[in-house]
Amino acid sequence: MDVTLLADGLGFTEGPILLPDNRIAVVSMSRGSVLVLDRDGTVAVEYQVGGGPNGLALGPDGALYVAQNGGIWAARASAEPGIQVIRNGEVSYLAAGMDAPNDLAFGPDGRLWVTDSREEVDFAHPESALPGRVWAVDVDSGVAELMLEGPVFVNGIAFDGVRLFLTETVSGRVTAYDLTPEPRATAAPVCTIVDGHPDGLAIDDTGRLWVATTSGDRIDVIGSGGVLEETHLLDTGSMPTNICCGPAGSGEFYVTAAGAGSVLRLTGKAPAPIPRRTPPCSPGV
Repeated sequence: MDVTLLADGLGFTEGPILLPDNRIAVVSMSRGSVLVLDRDGTVAVEYQVGGGPNGLALGPDGALYVAQNGGIWAARASAEPGIQVIRNGEVSYLAAGMDAPNDLAFGPDGRLWVTDSREEVDFAHPESALPGRVWAVDVDSGVAELMLEGPVFVNGIAFDGVRLFLTETVSGRVTAYDLTPEPRATAAPVCTIVDGHPDGLAIDDTGRLWVATTSGDRIDVIGSGGVLEETHLLDTGSMPTNICCGPAGSGEFYVTAAGAGSVLRLTGKAPAPIPRRTPPCSPGV
């Protein structure tokens, strides 16, 4: 795929989403803000939310929902952890009572599902870390239900309409869950990233998972059976944190590259070569 720079100088970028007018919105953790980018990469709007905005989701009402980690990572100031809402240019809180919300996505049930990484984790000693959590929030009432607890540093989240997909950054696992009252009991390993750490992910129109492999400076594309179908290498030190699909039929994807303070546009559907001796993921492990 062709990789082009959409915008830079944005700080620690995360959480890209496609807006209805085909513009892109991202968060900047280091600036404590949400940025709306025009198609040419110009910053059209910047909303100050404080703390460490970590993820974004677009609501059915057109509001922007922000996973506010409280300033635990890459932020200049602290804020109350929770879910913020930007509606008509005004910032408010929808839900609190979480430790460090990381990413979020609307589920088939209409609720806003949120990964809560909870704390900074020592990758060398994950056994001492708090178990990660996944919440489902009713956006009308703000009531949050704990749906899953256990995976350490649960991070990226996406739905394919039937299942929930989560990344676990420390272990490298990508796991699928059925949408039941107790999803953890249905955990089905998709693959384990063995050469890098998975962060955010997106699902394309064929059901493939596009995983931002942060420490590997690449995007891994996982197909049926957890098989690696493509890998797209980015510049060394780019540190891709998340990815979203572009407009329907465009063949575009947008990647937040936090290490470079930028947003990248990936265009085209031709697989890139995989110049490595060992595959960067193991199916079903």
